[in-house]
Amino acid sequence: MKDKICHLVEDVERKVSIALNEEIRKLSDLVDEFSAPFHPEPIVLNVYKRELHVHVESGLGSNLKSRLSSALAVNVESAQREMAERMSQLLPTDKREIKSVLAPRREPFEMFYRLNCDNLCADFKEDISFRFSFGFTSLIQRFLGKERSKKLTMFGFSEPVPRPLSLGHMQEDDDVDRRSVRSPVSLSEEDWSLLSRFALSQVASSSQGTVGGALIAGMAFRFVGWRVLAVVGGVYAALYCYERLTYTNAAKERRFKKQYVNHASKKLRLIVDLTSANCSHQVQQELSTTFARLCTMIDDCTSEMRGEIRGLDEEAALFEDVARRAKVLKNKGVYLSGEVGQFEEKYLKD
Repeated sequence: MKDKICHLVEDVERKVSIALNEEIRKLSDLVDEFSAPFHPEPIVLNVYKRELHVHVESGLGSNLKSRLSSALAVNVESAQREMAERMSQLLPTDKREIKSVLAPRREPFEMFYRLNCDNLCADFKEDISFRFSFGFTSLIQRFLGKERSKKLTMFGFSEPVPRPLSLGHMQEDDDVDRRSVRSPVSLSEEDWSLLSRFALSQVASSSQGTVGGALIAGMAFRFVGWRVLAVVGGVYAALYCYERLTYTNAAKERRFKKQYVNHASKKLRLIVDLTSANCSHQVQQELSTTFARLCTMIDDCTSEMRGEIRGLDEEAALFEDVARRAKVLKNKGVYLSGEVGQFEEKYLKD
């Protein structure tokens, strides 16, 4: 029976782990069902988050119950009946009906899924401030990635800044610069690369990208002219205005829920093993309790039977004593009968 309990406990842990992982993957649908009014004010937002925690916890719990509880209850009750039937074979025939006292339960077995989303997602920090999808920072993060964009240094180098040249080279470069003061401005490809990387670093270090935008606009003006630059700027401004005007409370709510789903999914995946182990422990405790109650009943019946055996032994001893006394009396009766016969032959016949 202990092997049967261990096998069932392991099966419950596996099923709960699979079901919880599937529910985590569908967490966005559950969060979208939350329809409380949204407002970006901090006080209202805190209340909104608390209600969302309760909604997610109750939703996940109800989904897990609908998927697992009925099947688990059937398995647990089946195991309890099997234990009762096996244990009843150890009892005498007139006492086997007492197994109904132990199994099945008066109410079906119910599993409790303790997720505690309120404490689990207490460190969630939302960011619903407006961010232009075609802004310089967003574009850099989109093309370079967040990790690479964070590694940019002040002048746009992801590598260490080169060491300065020696004094002799500096003097030679100084002479060249004096000779080229009055010459027309002509930047080499390396200079343009350095300038563009400096602009990217300014864009990456500033949320608005003002300095970087000015530098990029200057480079674009030199290459494409002011007309093309004006058209591009107009389209860019129109896109900015469109996104800014359409960034309503509904858009903020969608962004908030997306961030919440990402955060809650990571946190919930951390407790999948803990939750499945907790559920398996509930099943193990239920079956172990039933097994212990059955063992207690068997022990009580054994004690009762031992008492009955002692009573029968006492009665048997009493019967043996009566039989012994009866045998003695019988022997005395035979002796007296013989004495009477001898007396009769000796005295009465003459």
